[in-house]
This record gives sequence, structure tokens and C-alpha cells, in this order.
Amino acid sequence: MTGVRKPNCVYEMRLWMKLATNLTSITQAKNEIRQDIIKKRGELGGLEKNEKSLAISKRLFGMDEFKKSKTVFCFLSTLFEVQTEKIIRESLRLGKHVLVPLLDPEEGNLQASRIPSMDIDFMIGKYGIKQPTLKSRDIVACSNIDFVVVPGLAFDNIGNRIGYGAGFYDKFFKKISCDVTRVAVSYDFQLFNLVPHSDLDEPVHFLITETKALRCLDS
Repeated sequence: MTGVRKPNCVYEMRLWMKLATNLTSITQAKNEIRQDIIKKRGELGGLEKNEKSLAISKRLFGMDEFKKSKTVFCFLSTLFEVQTEKIIRESLRLGKHVLVPLLDPEEGNLQASRIPSMDIDFMIGKYGIKQPTLKSRDIVACSNIDFVVVPGLAFDNIGNRIGYGAGFYDKFFKKISCDVTRVAVSYDFQLFNLVPHSDLDEPVHFLITETKALRCLDS
């Protein structure tokens, strides 16, 4: 698929060697990539990050799957992630139902909390996840979700995803319909030809960066 960043050959060979062993080695390979991407994200200036996030949002708004969606599940971005506030505000403006992730600390699963606007009160929860405060929460069933905006640290062109390591979205995707559109938003430098993965990892269907919108090869 065109437009995918060419990886360093030595680096990719090292990943393949690790993939050939076991799950522990896959985890180690993922952690190397996580450290690299976190460093690169931290080097982005505020203006550059905002410009890239705006370009990503515009590409997402052009998707037929987004235009047809009625219930959007979208993460509330941290300082270093692709900024999702515009995606949420536009979804609300279009009359879509907007749900945001809410971490269940006891079960380690993601729940869905409906938000009527971005003017409600939010808090920073476990793992630095932004979420509605106790008074602002409106927990709803996930059965009506038809479009998910997915965070992550690294992706490849067949939809494999490296998250932050807790497995929240892998568990979440297993409990919602497989027909729900999963769209990852990321910067160009987070896109690889191949990332290490296992059978426990749930892929995404589309990848949106500041310069391209890709349908994953396996979707």
C-alpha cells in the first residue's frame, strides 16, 4: 500500500527475529517501539501538533463511514496524542450521539459514557485517561456504537495496533459487534510496514494520518 513509512531495515529485521520466538519477545519488541514513538511525540511543538490534528480530523470527516454513523465512540486525547476535541465537537454538531471511554478500575475494562457537550466537567483518571467526573457520567450500553476513534502508539497497513500495553481496547473490541468501524488516528511517523502482534491483539479497519487515509489490507 502506498504512503506507508519505510522502516529501517536493520530495525525491522530485529523485530522479526523477536517475533519468531514467543509472546515475551513480542512484548519486548512492542516496548521498544512504544519508547521510540513516545519520544517522537514529545518532540512535536504545539502548533505542529494542532495543524496535524486538524488535517487528520478533516480526513476523518470525509469518510463515508463517519458521515453515515449515528453513535461515535471517541477517546478524549491527552496532551501528546492526536487532538480529538474537534472530532467530538463536530460529531455533536452533526447530531450524532457521542460516547467517550470510561475506565472500570475493578474490571480493567472500558465502559461508554455519553456526553451532551464538551462543556461538562472532566477529570484525569487512572493511567492518565481523561474522562467525565462522577457527576457528569452517563454510562450507556455499547450496542449502538457504529464508529470508534481509536488511540495508539504504532500501526501497520494491515491494521495491527500497538497501544499502551493494558489491553483495554483489545477487550473492548471483543465485546462490541465486529461490524463497528474502527478508525485509528495517528501521525505519519507512527505508521510502520509491520508492527509486532499476537492473536490477542485486535486490529483496526482504517488508519488516518495528517497526509493519508488508508483502508487496512485485512478489513
